[in-house]
Amino acid sequence: MFEQDFEAMLRKHQDIIDDKKKFSALVKDYFPDNIKNMNLLLMAYNMGIADDMSTASTINNTFAYRYVKQLMDDFGLSRANADWIVSIWCVCYGKKVLGKPCDINVQGKASGPAIKEEEQVSNGNKYGDLFIYKNSPDGAGLAVAGFRGSKRQSIIFQNRYGGKSVSEIGDSTFVGESLEEAILTEGISRIGNHSFEDCRSLHQVVMPISIKEIGDSAFEGCISLRSVSLPLLLERVGDAAFKGTGLKTIDIPKNVYYLGKRVCADCVDLDNIKIPENIDRITEGMFENCTSLKKIELCNSVVSIEDRAFFGCADLAFIIIPDSVISIGVDAFTGTDKQFIIQCSFGSFAEEYCRKNKIKYQLV
Repeated sequence: MFEQDFEAMLRKHQDIIDDKKKFSALVKDYFPDNIKNMNLLLMAYNMGIADDMSTASTINNTFAYRYVKQLMDDFGLSRANADWIVSIWCVCYGKKVLGKPCDINVQGKASGPAIKEEEQVSNGNKYGDLFIYKNSPDGAGLAVAGFRGSKRQSIIFQNRYGGKSVSEIGDSTFVGESLEEAILTEGISRIGNHSFEDCRSLHQVVMPISIKEIGDSAFEGCISLRSVSLPLLLERVGDAAFKGTGLKTIDIPKNVYYLGKRVCADCVDLDNIKIPENIDRITEGMFENCTSLKKIELCNSVVSIEDRAFFGCADLAFIIIPDSVISIGVDAFTGTDKQFIIQCSFGSFAEEYCRKNKIKYQLV
């Protein structure tokens, strides 16, 4: 009965799933006499399970593991309760509301959807023993330096080993691997430079809210990566981090203060993006050769558009440049749509730039 009621609630009020306050109030209204299950639902929701499901290509055991483990580690839930509530979310929201491919069935409180660490290793060792670690360069814990397991398509990155915390995926650790899914658990804060570069089969990455930095070229060349949900507390995305990926859209969290050079260059399927308020410059080649990019929103915090920022964006027909912009680099808009027009204010730097470079503009 609980399962059916939760599904009905989600279908009727799907429009507020992204509003934390309204959703929490709704759950409390629907299940006032079932405090335990209500709290379990909200625990998983506050971890971001709904957001991750909206971008996941498939909801399977590997996807579920992250949430089961975090509920046990952070909230002290039993394995049975964690499995049950995760399976409820996976089936009711992921499968029945979003229509995602889903390998999980609603579990009784005795067995669950998530992969058990012991089941992944045939020699009796724990799953965490298959990883190779080194000390993190910042001294904050351990960095993943490799993986010895034979099943490399889906890897679940642990957040502790040998009594020490695992804080990052090391530089160049999985370059060119046949990895398909990467599930990072809560506590890992950095994805290193070139960590997953040229993992051409990688189509799903689950990042915990603890991720603060994505390094240079971390996912460059991951052509199968069509969508990614960036954690809300992310602060820095390095040079070419998503260059040449299959991304169609990307939502940059408000907390991000730096987007590197060529961060989304050569993403030929990328069609829209919104720049958050903390970003003060569109860095060199940020969207170079994004041939499907049609819409870009710049905030009033942007002061500089650097060289080749939108070079080769053949579908970009217009852009609104705010008055805050005081610098536009060489070839910033070369190779855009033939009808490309800049919208700007009278007397702004952008108007002067358009006049000097003979670019069509419209005063707004």
